[in-house]
Amino acid sequence: MENQIGEKISQNRQNQKMTQEEFASRLGVTPQAVSKWERGLSLPDIALVEGICQILHISANELLGIKTEAKVTENGDAFMQAEIKNRMIADPLLLEIGTAFIPVVVEGLKGSLINETRKNLAAECGYLMPLVRIRDNEALREDEVRILVYGEEVYQERMLPDMSSFPKMTEALLAVCREHYAKILNKSIVKTIVDNAKELYPGVADGLIPEQISYLTLELILKELICQGKSIRDLIHIVEGIEWEIRVKKETEILKIAEAVGKKIK
Repeated sequence: MENQIGEKISQNRQNQKMTQEEFASRLGVTPQAVSKWERGLSLPDIALVEGICQILHISANELLGIKTEAKVTENGDAFMQAEIKNRMIADPLLLEIGTAFIPVVVEGLKGSLINETRKNLAAECGYLMPLVRIRDNEALREDEVRILVYGEEVYQERMLPDMSSFPKMTEALLAVCREHYAKILNKSIVKTIVDNAKELYPGVADGLIPEQISYLTLELILKELICQGKSIRDLIHIVEGIEWEIRVKKETEILKIAEAVGKKIK
């Protein structure tokens, strides 16, 4: 804390092109006190915070390192701010429902159907279904359901709003994941998959991911395999295959270097 506040004072004082002596004089303290603050050896008295902020033209939150939530509405409506922020970034997997399905989904989520589906998908293909964001949409018909992948509609159907509809929604989510997983897959999901592999099989990706192969590169490799219709469940051999290719490439480069050096030596 001392270092952070001291660094803030030092940085902003220099931005104002003030010496420690000038700053101390305006604040009514000794230059030695300012020096101790900036070196992280002590903290200014709380009564001095207002004066420090006025002289340096910064807020108390900035000085103390307190992060404040950026407002996106004029009236500070917390609910509306959350709604706007939630809609700024498209979700990997979004289930939108007509209003008649609200009680159906609320009841359905009390069970484990989606998680069972997630488990079956992982066992079948090695795919990790992302968390499904579910929201009602008044623009839809009351009996309408649709699924979006990063904002793009990939499924739409009308169905009876009774408890039999929740398993149908879950089956639709499963079908969407099977068909569109190359698009759904992202760095966050890849990291979770890799972390799980490292936990279950220590050493399988140590020193390789993300040290030599970034999560983004692995994502692109997995997407290519998915597009080829191949399972990514055998992640161990996929990772070993990547490591082997890297090793062969390095050895080839070393041999080229050795050959070039050999030509220069008489």
